[in-house]
Amino acid sequence: MVQSATVRGMSPLADVMVVEDDRSIRETLAEALADEGFAVTWAANGAEALHLLHGARAPRLILLDLTMPVMDGWEFRKALREDPALARIPVVIISADRGLAQKASSLAADGYLAKPFHLEALLSTVHRYC
Repeated sequence: MVQSATVRGMSPLADVMVVEDDRSIRETLAEALADEGFAVTWAANGAEALHLLHGARAPRLILLDLTMPVMDGWEFRKALREDPALARIPVVIISADRGLAQKASSLAADGYLAKPFHLEALLSTVHRYC
């Protein structure tokens, strides 16, 4: 299921996409970002996210989990890098995986946040790219 959230009555600061299979994490991230004034789109896996990306304007940032069903973060990142229209979108990995810095580097990610992370770290990261 692909969803979108924004603060009503405000122009969004920027579009952010959250690609995360855990519903509670996905909804919490979307709510926190929307409360900060970002337009947020989310998807439960990489396949849903790619479908959404091909049908709308590109977000300013993608927050990407690595471990998901259907299409994981590794496959999604590969697909992004192979598509010239999507390759330039900054990607920040959000994961509890061990060795996250090395994994983010091997994926040519623009950054990473190790779960669990503080809201301040999330917002600082998002503001850096948006």
